[in-house]
Amino acid sequence: MSKTILITGASSGLGQALAYELNEQGHTVFGTSRSPEGDQGNIRMLAMDVQQEASVQAAIQQVVDEAGQIDVVVNNAGIGIAGPLEESDMEEIERVMNTNVLGVIRVCRAALPVMRKQGQGQIFTISSIGAKVGLPYRSIYCASKAAVDLITESLRLEVRRFGIQVTGIHAGDIQTDINANRIKTYHTDGAYTGSFERAYQIIDQEVEEGMPARKVAKTIARRINRGRLHPFYSVGKPLQRLSLVLKRLLPSIWFERIIARYSGV
Repeated sequence: MSKTILITGASSGLGQALAYELNEQGHTVFGTSRSPEGDQGNIRMLAMDVQQEASVQAAIQQVVDEAGQIDVVVNNAGIGIAGPLEESDMEEIERVMNTNVLGVIRVCRAALPVMRKQGQGQIFTISSIGAKVGLPYRSIYCASKAAVDLITESLRLEVRRFGIQVTGIHAGDIQTDINANRIKTYHTDGAYTGSFERAYQIIDQEVEEGMPARKVAKTIARRINRGRLHPFYSVGKPLQRLSLVLKRLLPSIWFERIIARYSGV
C-alpha cells in the first residue's frame, strides 16, 4: 500500500538513497534539505532547517496541504563531528546537538499531531552503532545519537496507544559524503594531534569501505513496509554489528581494549 513519507536530509547520502528506493516502490516521497535545488524526479523536495522551529512546522504543514497525510517520518538529517573533547569548539558542539538531538525533537513534535489525528504513523530515526559504543574522538557524535536512542525508547511508550510506532536504526559506516561534511575543528597545543590524526584516518577509511547507501536504504525500506516495528534495528557491516553483541557479553575492560586497538589510540 502506498504511503506518504517524509525524509529529512534527503538531498544526498542515505536520505537521498532511501528517497529513491521508496519512490521506486510506489510511495509518495517528500524530502527535505536546508536549500533544495528543485524536485528530484518524482521526489518532492521541501526546504527545512531542523534547527529552526518555524522551518520544521512549515515543511510539515506543506506535506499535509499537498498530500493530506503523513504516514512515515524518517529523521535522517544530522551532522558528523570528530575531535578531542577537551579541544573541540563549543559552538560546533552546540550546532551538532541542535541538529542531531533537538532537530529530531522538533520534527517529531510537528509530525505527531498529524499522526494522532490519523490514528496511525511510523517514525524512524537514523541513529548509529556509536550510540551504543563510545568511540574515541567521537564523544559528541556518540552522545547525540545515544540521546536520540533514549528519546526513541520513551516516545514509543508515549504514542503507541495512538497507533503510532517509533523505531531507531543503528547504522554502521555507510558510503556517503559524511567525510567531506564532518566537522573537524579543534584548538590544539599538540597534546592530541598524533593520536587524533591516526584515529581520523581510520574513521575516513571505514566510511569509504562502508556499506553502499542504496543497500542500507533497501534494508530500511523493508522495515517501513512491515506492520509491526521493533524498538531498534542494526544495519552495517557484520563486524560493526558484532560489536553490539560483544559489548553485552565481554567484560568492559576487554571490550575497551578492543575499541582502543580498533580505533588506533
